[in-house]
Amino acid sequence: MMVANEDVQVAPTRGRPATLSADGIVDVALKLLDAHPKDELSMAKIARELSVSPPALYRYFPTRTSLLNAMSAAVFADFPEMPADRSWREQLLAWQNDVAAVYERHHGVMMLMGWDDQLAGPWLKVQMPVLTLLHSIGFSRLSLVETTSWFLAATVGLIRTYLAADSDGLSRSDLIEFSEGLGGLTDAQRMLVEETREWISRGDPARILNLGFEALVDGVERRLGSLQAKGHI
Repeated sequence: MMVANEDVQVAPTRGRPATLSADGIVDVALKLLDAHPKDELSMAKIARELSVSPPALYRYFPTRTSLLNAMSAAVFADFPEMPADRSWREQLLAWQNDVAAVYERHHGVMMLMGWDDQLAGPWLKVQMPVLTLLHSIGFSRLSLVETTSWFLAATVGLIRTYLAADSDGLSRSDLIEFSEGLGGLTDAQRMLVEETREWISRGDPARILNLGFEALVDGVERRLGSLQAKGHI
């Protein structure tokens, strides 16, 4: 899903609408993306929402990339710094929770991390503290690249899967309906599903997500210990 840089033949409005601004366009574009993260976000759609013609938007954002960059910058502008007074484990956990908080505010944030096979600059800036921290505790060269790439991808994947950010309205895994899939299970498996169903709604979503985060940080620590034991660090 990408913002289409369309050549829509619409007669331009006379003059520049007094209420139109770059910030206003970005705000409306983000609201549309968050409300319908699966739909194509076109310049024409944004223009209709603002009651202007598409050419009016191009005065502020001449390309699709320029608008996406502005949207990405707005979403990640206030991303918190890592708490330097905590252990490296606690810093990674804080970073993961801050990314989850961005997902909860902006359900369409996934597409603002990169497009056209390019990583978005604002998202790269958000990732840099993780790269820097892992380097500071001993990872370097290939081990740094591999561990950082795995940690970042696994964190984003876990958040996206658990928070179901692509759905219309945030839905968590504790709301999943199982009945359609029961037919292919054994009697013992069906009984286990029924037993599990009773407890799903009692789980604390924040605790469940953090269990996943802790498992990923544990993986970083195991990888660090393994490299140290082999004398690679």
